[in-house]
Amino acid sequence: MQATRIEVNDNLQETVKHGSHDFPLAIYTDKFDLFEDGYIRWHWHKEVQFSYSLYDKVVVFIEDEEIILSPGEGIMINSNVLHQIKPYENIDCMMFSIDFDSTLIGGSEESLIEKKYLSPIIESNNLKFISLKPDVPWQKRILSHMEQVFILSHEKSYGYELEMKNYLSIVWLNLIKEIKEDIKISIYSASNDDERVKMAMQYIQKNYADNIDLDSIARAANISKSECCRSFKRILKVTPFEYLMEYRVSKAAELLLKNKDSISNISLDVGFNGISYFGKVFKKYRNCSPSEYRTKYCRK
Repeated sequence: MQATRIEVNDNLQETVKHGSHDFPLAIYTDKFDLFEDGYIRWHWHKEVQFSYSLYDKVVVFIEDEEIILSPGEGIMINSNVLHQIKPYENIDCMMFSIDFDSTLIGGSEESLIEKKYLSPIIESNNLKFISLKPDVPWQKRILSHMEQVFILSHEKSYGYELEMKNYLSIVWLNLIKEIKEDIKISIYSASNDDERVKMAMQYIQKNYADNIDLDSIARAANISKSECCRSFKRILKVTPFEYLMEYRVSKAAELLLKNKDSISNISLDVGFNGISYFGKVFKKYRNCSPSEYRTKYCRK
């Protein structure tokens, strides 16, 4: 399965359901050149995610961390963790991701398996991600099992659902054994910054068309302006203003393809006061003018 964009609600939660109620597992092949933005934008979801880099390097952004994955390396991203993934250099890079709800392994949320082995990890505020490297034996085993799940999802031979569940159960067993033994490789402590930034991002996404400023963004997150800038730079690597501009451009790009309004009207609709400045900012993020973008990508 290949996605072309990440659909989120006002709180940046991904709105697409991964898998189904009776089999809560989804496998994605992510070719970054097929995404509308060229990368996977900030989002979070309830499901645990295991990602594996196939071709070229990718960068996973989680809180203030930038995790570079070379081909053959992977990462576990915990439930409800805000993350973004971009090509490291080459947009032709590719990875696959396994997203699954904990009930796939644990069954009922009230089961012993869920309570004893799953909930302590997925509900932990101190575990955001775990990097997976092939030169670490227990991580190599997990990466190998991830590959098998990916292969099974394509072959779909009889009983493949049982095999995928079995492999993921073994993956989880390997994981919890290492955490239990305090071998905490690439596990980082959480802070309040991610929640503050989520609140600020939510405010920007609701009010991007208005004349908002740093003061109003900071107030929305109940922090000072300096703390707001620090949190954005630490987690997103951009200032609040840069995020606002990038988001306005993304909404403008949607409107350019959805309707035939003039570029001038669209620039006003997304919060820009002048078409010249709008064109300059748009080109910064899309490498082309608004009119060139419309001509190139408009579906006929």
